[in-house]
Amino acid sequence: MTNLLNTPEFPIIKFHWIPEHRLFVAEASDLGPVTSQMFGQVYKDACDEGLTVISRFTDTQPVRMVVTHTEIRDGDLLYWDLSPASQTGPMRNPPWSLRIFND
Repeated sequence: MTNLLNTPEFPIIKFHWIPEHRLFVAEASDLGPVTSQMFGQVYKDACDEGLTVISRFTDTQPVRMVVTHTEIRDGDLLYWDLSPASQTGPMRNPPWSLRIFND
């Protein structure tokens, strides 16, 4: 039985790949008009939030991502970092990650 819940879905093509950092990046506005609903609850038994990315090659293997870091400076939210989610929490040493800038 899975502990993962369905979260809002976004195609990976909305993100830009930065290979030297193994990082996909996007601005929140790139993901659509309703950025207030960008994240959803990832786990049944925890309040972690995240989203789902869909591969550009196949729709059958969505990857759920969980917020692992929020950068705030001078009271302004700058960005969220997300890592692939496992059944029990964010992956340790993930092969890639996401960063969404709050624009």
